Amino acid sequence: MKKKRWLRNWTFSFLLMCGCAEPRILEEVGLITTYGLDLAKNGTILGTVVGLKIDPSAPNEIVNLETEAFSIRGIRNNTNRKTSKRLASGQLRVIVNGEELLKQGDTGIAEAVANDPSVSDMTYLAMAEGAARDLLNVKAKHIPDIGDHLFRLIDQNTKGKMMPSATLHEVLHSHYTVGKEPIMPILKKEKEGIGFSGVALFRGSKLVGKISTDQSFFLNMIIDQYKSGIKDVVIKSSKLKPRNRRLNKTVASIDSLDSSNNIKLINKEKVEFDLDIKLTARLLEITSQIDLGKPENIKLIEKEISKSMKEEIEKLIAYCQTKESDVFGLGEIYRSSIRHSKLTDEKWYKMFKEAKVNVNLDFTVKRTGLNQ
Repeated sequence: MKKKRWLRNWTFSFLLMCGCAEPRILEEVGLITTYGLDLAKNGTILGTVVGLKIDPSAPNEIVNLETEAFSIRGIRNNTNRKTSKRLASGQLRVIVNGEELLKQGDTGIAEAVANDPSVSDMTYLAMAEGAARDLLNVKAKHIPDIGDHLFRLIDQNTKGKMMPSATLHEVLHSHYTVGKEPIMPILKKEKEGIGFSGVALFRGSKLVGKISTDQSFFLNMIIDQYKSGIKDVVIKSSKLKPRNRRLNKTVASIDSLDSSNNIKLINKEKVEFDLDIKLTARLLEITSQIDLGKPENIKLIEKEISKSMKEEIEKLIAYCQTKESDVFGLGEIYRSSIRHSKLTDEKWYKMFKEAKVNVNLDFTVKRTGLNQ
């Protein structure tokens, strides 16, 4: 019995020793937190690597290093030649792609990063408006660590539904799913630092279009659900007179959003979908001379906001159809609704362009705010 117990303990210890990865002392490693990737000459990639050097006896040092290579691994290897500490990707949180690089398509970058077991599939992907290197070299007093700043910027705006989520897992899933295209938030260099300026649309792995931050709100309403948030809705209606004569439109400010959606294929021959969206929110303020104490006026506002939002969603869908970029996943719904559809990306691009989407939006004011 003792012999068996000894043998079991010895075997367990041996397996532990065999299974241990190469030891890495934290003080001897540089942690890559952010990659910036741009198109360079002769088909190479210009990599801007943001690294964090750990030193227990001094403040952590943030370093930006640039190099060119034909692959992600090549960028890391070439960057290693320029630093005193070996670089590791275990803390990679954001990958920023330059606009010109994404216009080329078929970069294989996301796939290469995903094959690295040390990289989390929750790493955020984003597109820089312009060059990624310019974004990662922004200098501002409130941005001591550009890698950490970008991660927190994307993370809080994604969780707050200000921008759509684009993790490594989500982008690759959409890329390899027939009938659905990936998206990425667009980051722009501004006077105050860096801001969210829109959403990049793709056809396959190639950048084909952009939408604004306002349109991003409606995109999120179609592909996700709101459980909070705030939005200013422009109402173009002669039935509501603006309080300010300088404005020829009325603006309603709503918050505490709660939305649900349902997309259903109703005609498989002449491809047609019903998109039903229900939205409730608190009416905080409206720039109109209207008495909110009257129920009929609330009904009027609900009707006009529904109409305005419906028009914006229809414009968004129409724009995406011109780019043959089904970021809504309508093709995935079509494929799952029809057995043995044998749907391919190329076939769906043509079908999506001609598809009809009936938008039905029902907006309800659950209560009004203090400002009227």
